[in-house]
Amino acid sequence: MPKETFSNLDENKKNIIIDAAIKEFTENELHKARVSNIIKEAGIPRGSFYQYFEDIDDLYYFVIDLTFDEIFTEGYKHSEMTNDLFEYIRLTFDVDYNAYANQKRHRFMKNVFKSIGSNMEFIEHHHNRRKDYIITILNRMDLSDIRIGNEIDELVRLYEFLQHIKRSVIQGALMKNLTFEAARKELDWHLDILKHGLLKEE
Repeated sequence: MPKETFSNLDENKKNIIIDAAIKEFTENELHKARVSNIIKEAGIPRGSFYQYFEDIDDLYYFVIDLTFDEIFTEGYKHSEMTNDLFEYIRLTFDVDYNAYANQKRHRFMKNVFKSIGSNMEFIEHHHNRRKDYIITILNRMDLSDIRIGNEIDELVRLYEFLQHIKRSVIQGALMKNLTFEAARKELDWHLDILKHGLLKEE
């Protein structure tokens, strides 16, 4: 985590350094990223960098946490708009679609998951944060009609399953060059099948 000297900087200076770091981490995985590129982009001396962070890894994991803070905040915001889990997936489709369509954002996230693969401590940290986030979202939903029971691990699996479907729809839509409206219809088709089932009622 950043040192107190970084925390004491004004917000504009912090953002300049964070933006420079995101630029470097978008272009390179962690093992290829260089402090020299970040300080050049941010316009700060090398000595100042080490007054703010222990090393480039320290900055990297700080930036990742900030990124997921933003993602979680967006999810919480949408969970206040509905208590229907399927509608929540639908509402967050716009945000996720735009994130995938943004080439720089998509490249950054790909590099993140490649870079953290061998850091088991951070993977566990991220897994726990994400699970807490999912549970908070689920607690805001009316799940009384869900048939899989109320075991939290099963509900988390359901949430992950719905997110996986949403991601698959987005990836397929972008590969096929579908319009946003067509992609949303594709999601609605999948959600309708999940919500109402394949078999006709007797």
